[in-house]
Amino acid sequence: IYAQRINSAGTMLWTASGVNICNQAAAQRGAKIVSDGLGGAFITWFDNRAGNYDIYTQRIATAGAVVWTTNGVATCVSATDQMKPDICSDGAAGVIIAWYDYRSTTTFDIYSQRVGPGGAIVWAVNGVVMNNNSGYDQTDPKVVSDGLGGAILSWTDYRTGITADIYAQRVNST
Repeated sequence: IYAQRINSAGTMLWTASGVNICNQAAAQRGAKIVSDGLGGAFITWFDNRAGNYDIYTQRIATAGAVVWTTNGVATCVSATDQMKPDICSDGAAGVIIAWYDYRSTTTFDIYSQRVGPGGAIVWAVNGVVMNNNSGYDQTDPKVVSDGLGGAILSWTDYRTGITADIYAQRVNST
């Protein structure tokens, strides 16, 4: 994963090929980006460097310097697959990330994690479950800031077993 900052005139502001965000030998997929409010950005993705898909996050500063751990902060590295993260600002110089997760080994459930401005994991290790109360999959999470340090998450939910519905949940800053 590489990133490039481009100004309003279309001029690239960082190195010509972009700044390396993650160059692990395994495939990185599904990168999502959100402004850090200071001219830089937060980027999250999933990759299989450990043999299963996990969630990683990185912060890049205004001038193009990677701020956190090389190749990203391990946001969720549970023993099974975590995929397709989405990201939003937490309003306090950090981010909230949501993804779908197979740790139940029978269905995908929605999890989220808050990462602080320095790259520290804020909530429980490997995230907080948003919905795992059914025997059917929940997928495709989307997350937006609630303006109060938390977020509102929505997802596709198959709990009826017949058709997909959309569900949502607010999570506060803690």
